[in-house]
Amino acid sequence: MIAVKEKDAKNIKYTSKLELYRLIGEGYRAMEEGRESTIEEVEERIRQRRAERV
Repeated sequence: MIAVKEKDAKNIKYTSKLELYRLIGEGYRAMEEGRESTIEEVEERIRQRRAERV
């Protein structure tokens, strides 16, 4: 039972890292293309992705 919880914790940790790296990549591409987003728009996209995962 403990091993399962540890595995789930690791998966959540890795998923969070992947989400962060994806956002950094999107930001870099947007910067290269000259696009701009407000903090609110970015927060909304993050909320939507998290809702899709659950």
